[in-house]
Amino acid sequence: MPHDEKAPHRPHDTSASTIVVDSPSRQDMDALVNLINQQHHAEAEALARKLIARFPGSGFAWKALGASLKPQKRIAEAVVAQQQATALLPGDASTHYNLGNSLMALGRHADAADSYRQTAAIKPDYAEAHCNLGHALGAQEQLMDAADSYRRALAIRPDFTEAHARLGHILMALDQPAEAEAHFLRVLTTRPDDSQVHNSLGIVYRGQGRMAEAEACYRRALAITPDSAEAHNNLGNALHEQGRIDEAQASYRQALALNGELAEAHFNLGNMLRHQHRQLDAERSYRHVLAIEPSHLMALNNLGLCLKKQGRLEEASQCFEAAIAIKPDFLQSHCNLAPFRTYAADDAHLSLFEGQQQQLPALPLSGRISYWFALGKMREDAGRYDDAFAAYEEGNRLQHAQLPHDETREIALVKHLQSVFSTTFFANRPPTSRAGKAPIFIVGMPRSGTTLIEQILSTHPGIYGAGELTDLDDVVHSLDTKSGERTGIYPEVVTTLSADELHRLGEAYTERAWRLAPEAERITDKLPANYLHVGMIHLMLPQAKIIHAMRDPMDSCFSCYARLFEGNHLDFTYDLGTVGRYYVRYIQLMQHWHRVLPAGTMLDLRYEDMVADTEGQARRLLDYLGLPWDERCLDFHRNKRVVRTASIAQVRKPIYRSSIARWKHFEAQLAPLLDIVRDHR
Repeated sequence: MPHDEKAPHRPHDTSASTIVVDSPSRQDMDALVNLINQQHHAEAEALARKLIARFPGSGFAWKALGASLKPQKRIAEAVVAQQQATALLPGDASTHYNLGNSLMALGRHADAADSYRQTAAIKPDYAEAHCNLGHALGAQEQLMDAADSYRRALAIRPDFTEAHARLGHILMALDQPAEAEAHFLRVLTTRPDDSQVHNSLGIVYRGQGRMAEAEACYRRALAITPDSAEAHNNLGNALHEQGRIDEAQASYRQALALNGELAEAHFNLGNMLRHQHRQLDAERSYRHVLAIEPSHLMALNNLGLCLKKQGRLEEASQCFEAAIAIKPDFLQSHCNLAPFRTYAADDAHLSLFEGQQQQLPALPLSGRISYWFALGKMREDAGRYDDAFAAYEEGNRLQHAQLPHDETREIALVKHLQSVFSTTFFANRPPTSRAGKAPIFIVGMPRSGTTLIEQILSTHPGIYGAGELTDLDDVVHSLDTKSGERTGIYPEVVTTLSADELHRLGEAYTERAWRLAPEAERITDKLPANYLHVGMIHLMLPQAKIIHAMRDPMDSCFSCYARLFEGNHLDFTYDLGTVGRYYVRYIQLMQHWHRVLPAGTMLDLRYEDMVADTEGQARRLLDYLGLPWDERCLDFHRNKRVVRTASIAQVRKPIYRSSIARWKHFEAQLAPLLDIVRDHR
C-alpha cells in the first residue's frame, strides 16, 4: 500500500504577525503533529475534531483528521476529511498525495490517479507521486501509461527501488521480458533478499526458455521464503519443462500443501497427470480448480479433454460449451468441441467462429492450425464443401511447413524391408510354432477402421484393447543398440538372428504389452504403422494374429488430410502428395507380405464391408482369432474403455454410412490425390 506523509506539516510561520486569527494556534498544531507522529491516533482524532469545530476552514485540521483516521482503518472517513483538506489547501501537494493513497485503499483507482496527477502538477519532481500514479494506472490495466509513470519517477530518482520493481512487473505484463529483467536485477542489487522479485525474475527467464536460470531464481526465492506456495508452483513449471517430471510433481504438491486454494498449482498438476494418461487423477485436479475459480477457462477446457479421453463425450462437450458460454470467442474450446458437434448452415457457433479470424495473428502457430482444421469440419458439416476444403488446405499448409515429411528415408526403409524379408529369406527359415501369449495386431493406413475393429474386439470378454502401443517398434529397434556386435542394423541385422534370439524378442514384447492387463487372455495393439513390422511379427511371435484394416484409399487419405492429429506424428498426412505416396508404399508393402508369408498369416478386413455387414464381419474376425461369438460385440459403441486416437467420437456411435465416399464432396480438389492412388482402388 502506498505510504502517506508521516504527519501533516503545520504552516511554517515565523512571526506572530503572520498568524491567521481564524486558525489553530501554533501550540495546538504542534500538539496535533506530535500525537500523530507518536501514533496516538484516537487522541489525534479527538484534537483534530475539536479544532475543526472551532476552525472549520482550517485545511491543516482536516488534513490531520484524515491522517489520524486512516491508521484506524477508517478509510472512507479519512477520504471525506482529505477531500475537505484538498478543497481548503488546493496548492498543497502532500494533501492531494495522501488523498490518492486513501482512494487507492478503497479501490477507487481512477479517482486516485486524478489525485496523483494533481500532486505531480503542483510538484513535478515528486517521485513518489509518479510512482503511485503508476500503481493506480496499472490497477486499471492502463499498462503503457503506468510504465511511463514509473519511468518518470526513475528519471527523478534513478535509485528508486520500488519503482524499478513495479516497472519490472508492468513490463512482464507488456511482454517486454528483456527490459523487465534489467529492472529486477537492479532491485536485487539493493534488496537481495526480495523473494518476490527473485520469483518474478524466474518467470521472466522461464518465458524466455532459460529454464536453468528460472529454476535457480525460484530456488533463491524459496531459500528466503520457504513457505511461498507460488514459488513452489513456479519451480514445478520450470522442472516440468526440463522433463524432470517427478520433481515437478513434488513441487506442485508442496505448493498445495502450503496453500490448498492455489488454483494454478491444481491446474498445473492436472496438466501433468493428464499427459501421463492418469485421467481420473487429472480430473480431480481440474475439479479442484473449478471449485476455487468456477470461470477458469483453461481448467474447463482441459477437464473436457480429460473427460474425452475417458470416453465421457457428453460431459466433455458440456465443459467446452461452458467455457464458450463464459467467453464466446474462446477459440480453443470451439476447436475441441467441433469433433463432437454437427453444425448446421445457420449454426450460431459456426458464424461466431468464422468471425474470429482477426484473432489468428496473435495466436501461436498451433492455435492457428487448430482453428483452420476445426473450421473445415464445421463448414463440411454445413455442406459448404468448397469453403471447407479451403480451410483444411490452409491448416495443412501451416502444419506441413513445420512438419516436413522425410520421404527419402521412408522409401529406403520400405525397399530394405522388401529386400531383407524376401521369399528366399522365409524359405530358409522353416515355420515355427510356440506356445505363449498371442497378441492381436491391427495394422493398416491411419483412418482405415483400426479403432473400430479394436472397439468391436475389446467388447469381447476375452480381449483387452490396449490402443496404439509403441512397444513393438521399441523392441525391434533395440537391435540397433546391439549393432556394434553385428555387421548391420535393422532390418539387415535380422538375417543374423537365431530362432532363440527372435523368440526372446517376442517375449520382450509380450512382457511389455501384458503389463497393461496382466490377467487378459488376449491383447490388441492397433498401431497402424506396425504394418512395417509384419515380417518381424511372424518371426518373433508366430502365434500372433494380424488383422489388416483396409479402406478405399481416397476416403482413407482424405480422412487423414482433414484431421489434425495429436502430437508431431503422422507428418505425411498434411499434404495430398505425401499422403497419397505414403498409401502407395504402404499397400505395396502389404502386398509383399502376402506374397512372402504363409497363407492365412493375415486377415484383410475392409471398412466398407464392416459398415455393410457388421455382424458378418465381426463373426469373421472372431473365427480368425479362434474365439466364440459374443453378441456384445455388436454393441461396441457402448464400450466405455479409454480411446486415445482421433476416432474416439466415431466409435461411441453405432455404425454409420456417411463416411463412405466422403471424398466425393471434394472430387475436384482431390484430383491430384486420385491420380496417385488410382491403381490401388
